Amino acid sequence: MPNQRDIARLLGISQGAVSLALRSDRSISADLCKRVQTVAKKLNYRPNPYVSSLMSQIRVSRRPSTNGVIALVVDHYPEDEWRRHESYRVYFDGVVKRAEQLGYHIECFFLLAPGMTASRIDRILQARGIRGLILAPPYFGNRRLNMRWSHYACVGTGYAWEQQQFDRVAHDHDQNAVLAFQNLRIRDYLRIGLVLPAFYVEGRGTRWLDGFLLCQHGIPEEQRLPPFIGSPEENSFADFKKWHAKWRPDALLTLYGHEMKWLEALHLRVPQDIGLACLIRPLDSFFAGIDDRYAEIGGAAVELTASKIGFNHYGIPQYPRLLLIDGQWIDGKSVRRRRRHS
Repeated sequence: MPNQRDIARLLGISQGAVSLALRSDRSISADLCKRVQTVAKKLNYRPNPYVSSLMSQIRVSRRPSTNGVIALVVDHYPEDEWRRHESYRVYFDGVVKRAEQLGYHIECFFLLAPGMTASRIDRILQARGIRGLILAPPYFGNRRLNMRWSHYACVGTGYAWEQQQFDRVAHDHDQNAVLAFQNLRIRDYLRIGLVLPAFYVEGRGTRWLDGFLLCQHGIPEEQRLPPFIGSPEENSFADFKKWHAKWRPDALLTLYGHEMKWLEALHLRVPQDIGLACLIRPLDSFFAGIDDRYAEIGGAAVELTASKIGFNHYGIPQYPRLLLIDGQWIDGKSVRRRRRHS
């Protein structure tokens, strides 16, 4: 079976150059990479999977130098507002913790900072030789950002509002909605209503509604409630009052639990009159619901970025991958206790 030494002999170059060229490393010219890969194809060269696995592990686990940096780019919020958001604080802590374990330092770039643009960030990263880049949540994709993506091992976080180009790490919204629905059902809630802001329904890439509708498909028709689209932030109380009067849910499934003010206005007690569970449960709250494990999502984004650097996987992948992280149900006082069935 031909090996890299055979290719090197035919081309009159070193085996090390062949190894780099086969991975399309930037230190090797495009012309030489093409020549090496053409000869490898003619010789029917196949890498030894055991050797490749070992070398990949060495590259990934090798501790980078003290200036090994992964850039975290925040698109939608200014720095102070982004850091005040509870979910993003948890996510950032997970990013930093995993980066330190892998020997990296995280440096944040905020696109809404004064004088900052995507092109300027791109120039800074290029000048400093930073090759790892994570697009932080809320993730809107990359097509609006004028950056030379071929230079970066880049990972997106969450669901974007455009067709995807990058590998991403995200919550498993479908599964989280199913998990929350199932936990309400085993507490004998039969008429479960979903309340979602219009922002998260109108083509925004999120999947909570999908999971909820799947659950509705599996219950008796008389127990199926249409979702209510609106939120207290969208001033939808009058519409919610009509929806509630018509459908009489015995439990609500919401994002953060902000709908408590609506229930209080209707003189409904939680959980005595109606249960309430959150798809994104606020920390240290009395709500039951889903811990969306944002710290684990941040850590996984770092791991994927470091892996791409180790494998020399730069630029936009031909087949983007989506890594989904399951949430975890957390009991709370906003729902009744699970009954013991004999």
